[in-house]
Amino acid sequence: MTYDVITRARRTTRRRTTALCLTAAAVLGAAAVTVVFGGGPDRPVTSTLGPVLVRPETTDGQAFLPNDLGWADVAGVSVPVSAQSGPRNSSEGRARGFAHDPGGAVLAAVHIVVRVNPQVGPAVFGPTLRTQVIGADAAAMRAQVAQAYDELRGQVGVADGQPVGRLNATLLGYRIVSYTDDEVALRLLTEASGGSGSSLMVSTEVRVRWTDSDWALLAPAGGTFDQAVTVVLDPYTSMFLPFSAGR
Repeated sequence: MTYDVITRARRTTRRRTTALCLTAAAVLGAAAVTVVFGGGPDRPVTSTLGPVLVRPETTDGQAFLPNDLGWADVAGVSVPVSAQSGPRNSSEGRARGFAHDPGGAVLAAVHIVVRVNPQVGPAVFGPTLRTQVIGADAAAMRAQVAQAYDELRGQVGVADGQPVGRLNATLLGYRIVSYTDDEVALRLLTEASGGSGSSLMVSTEVRVRWTDSDWALLAPAGGTFDQAVTVVLDPYTSMFLPFSAGR
């Protein structure tokens, strides 16, 4: 294997790693990106937020989130929590037990997306991926997160099984694209550092499905959020509802 082939292989792995980091969110820039909640300098995202079809009530300020909304830190990302909408079980660093309503779906999407990042460590992303991620690409997502974790762990010298650093993103808002009792599509708006220390905002489309007892994340195509992320320009941020109680 020649050195140029090795270099390309390493770059591919790094791109895969940044593409897995989300949800929570965010990414990008003219030389940077992540997927939902992380960041990296390997792949530029140049698209802008396109038209999003939503139920009419999502545009009139209808309250999707409960009034008892609070915040918790997960690997450096502040995520919304609620006794009413969930998660009702956060033992062992995981998040389960979300209400079967729009608010529960939004919170489930956020919490699961954060916990499938390699930075949280296999004790969290392993069982989350096995039990809370479904769909045809779930196996691919498990494999890619595990590979990304091994790559990151090797870079920073962390012992196998331990978390790898913290996620670099701020969760700003959400927009429900479509809602039924069984499946919800939404976009999460996050902010993260882009190239040259700049701050960038991105939207990531996430889908969750009700599985008779809780919401589960539908694995994105190919097991990564590559095709689900778009850069959001300032004029379009008003399309998202903030993560505030009763919103």
